Amino acid sequence: MKSAVFFLVGITLIAGFSLPKKRPRKDLAAVVARVAHQYVEREATLDSFLQAYPHYFYDSSWVVREKKYEELAYYFKRAANFFIYFEPDRYYRDVSGPFHFQKNNKKGFFSGIPDAWLFEGPIGNEPDSMLLKEFSRDDSLSQTDFIRQATATYRKLFAQYVNARHFETMSATVLFDALRLEIFRISTIDLANSDFIIEEAALPSLNGSLDSWLTFTGALAEALPTSENGLRAQWTTLRSGIKSYLADNKNYGSFDRMHFLRDYLIPVSRFLNHLQLALQVPFLSHQRATRSDALDIYNKDVFNADYFAPNKGGYYSRAKAELGELLFFDPILSGNNKRACASCHKPALGFTDARPKSVSFSLQTLPRNSPTVINSGLQKNEFWDLRASSLEDQLDSVINNKEELHSSFAALVDRLNSSPEYVRLFHDAFPETRRTGINRDAIKNAIAVYERTLIGLNSRFDQYVQGEPSALTLQEVNGFNLFMGKAKCGVCHMAPLFNGSLPPFYDFSDHHSLGIPIRDTMDKYVVDPDLGLMKVNGDSFSRFSFKVPTLRNIALTAPYMHNGVYKTLEQVVDFYDKAAGNQFSKDMRSDMTGLPFFTILPIALHLTDVEKKDLVAFLNALTDSSAASSVPHRLPAIRSGYAGLNNRTVGGDY
Repeated sequence: MKSAVFFLVGITLIAGFSLPKKRPRKDLAAVVARVAHQYVEREATLDSFLQAYPHYFYDSSWVVREKKYEELAYYFKRAANFFIYFEPDRYYRDVSGPFHFQKNNKKGFFSGIPDAWLFEGPIGNEPDSMLLKEFSRDDSLSQTDFIRQATATYRKLFAQYVNARHFETMSATVLFDALRLEIFRISTIDLANSDFIIEEAALPSLNGSLDSWLTFTGALAEALPTSENGLRAQWTTLRSGIKSYLADNKNYGSFDRMHFLRDYLIPVSRFLNHLQLALQVPFLSHQRATRSDALDIYNKDVFNADYFAPNKGGYYSRAKAELGELLFFDPILSGNNKRACASCHKPALGFTDARPKSVSFSLQTLPRNSPTVINSGLQKNEFWDLRASSLEDQLDSVINNKEELHSSFAALVDRLNSSPEYVRLFHDAFPETRRTGINRDAIKNAIAVYERTLIGLNSRFDQYVQGEPSALTLQEVNGFNLFMGKAKCGVCHMAPLFNGSLPPFYDFSDHHSLGIPIRDTMDKYVVDPDLGLMKVNGDSFSRFSFKVPTLRNIALTAPYMHNGVYKTLEQVVDFYDKAAGNQFSKDMRSDMTGLPFFTILPIALHLTDVEKKDLVAFLNALTDSSAASSVPHRLPAIRSGYAGLNNRTVGGDY
């Protein structure tokens, strides 16, 4: 068994819950209480297991340690669901947060490694331990001490969390909501083994999550009236099918993730929706990333784009979106009236510019590659270094940046006020501007609302998982299974957005340090000197770290990486197949070796040539460029001293 670095990102959510507005068809209070009791039992089982876990590392064999590690993943996942739902901040910060090296009080061997390594390590579990290779030492006693400390920490955290207040206030509406978000998480995170990148933990953790989900959902299904016998029969078929498939398919490499997703996880997710309607339980009324009544996480309408707006001014209206579209393509935003947002985000190129690094205002080269705008509104952080917390926030940097649009909001407002058409459009979209006049917030909100309409979630892949059998070829299906399995792509590029935004809450965008080189071919490796997130937060543990970008429409958005170093997907796949920047370890300078710079699996994937082709074929099936179909044919006329701008180019000149 091989050790690995864990890639799970933290998230934050839940301000409150609304209780049902009307009583369900049947009083479900007893069912809710039963589910709460079942969960507490699972937490107690995990606690007992954690208490005993360190003892397996004194004199037991490697085979025993491996088996116990798999049990750890199973029991942990059985008890994680309500913890994640009710206490996401605490869970992802203190229990099983994103694996990034961090400052802590540990000394020597484990300095910079969080307690979560207990689940992702596993420390001391195998003869080819990654840490032993990194540090060139065998210190099993130190490893055992770490396990003892980490398990004690987790027992304490679970004990602090499990209290009556959550379950005392949990209604049937909240229970259904928790189960819905949990099946969303299982269908994405667990399916790709994102919590435990180590292969041996993948299926035990999936089994653990589904064991609890099926048990809790089953308690609700038992409350169905006799008039819903058809729904009862559907539940029996789905539940037995899931259990049988998991029992019969215990091999990580051959597990058919596409089949399991398409024929079991999506149908059972939809069943939950039908069950809630049949029991007349209202859906949760709460503003969040996914719709409370969504059928499944892979549905193209599952997301609520307004959730990602920083204020109500950024909520969708047709008038705002149409105004924002004009502004996006209007070079009036730039200081020389020749550059627009569309200069770097061209619709025909998947809203990128096909350059390794974008061109600057002064016709020089900008520091980084231009990412796609499609689906960019469905994430909490923007830019490669995550420095913007919304699309609105991003616009401040772009408009005022002398190397991008080199303008100011004061100058822009002056030009817009010289256009009667723009003034009317702003008044229609933002009625308050009749009183305040066109202002900075209205401009930013309009463009951001338009960008949040640029959704691409209806690719051939999406059509296939939604039931269209001819949408994908066998090669592309095989590619998906590799993506979510052996190739480990789905660990960081999480479905269904295939970026670093963690389902099911989407409140955090992950980042990783991969060791991206400055050229695609070189005699001696030199890492790209761009510090990435470290330049923003000053934390040396995030050196060379960049946001995990979306892979949707990746066939249209070459070249790749933050510096555009790779021209083809084949090059990218080869880079990861050879363990990314770790393949160049022999060439690293003394200040670049070892921790904390790379947070990528330091083990080659050993993909065959056929597997690489299958993987690329799947990536090509993620294309949905329908958002590029609408481009303005004209721009609003300008009067007064700016009349000379009426011949400006839609989308800018360069």
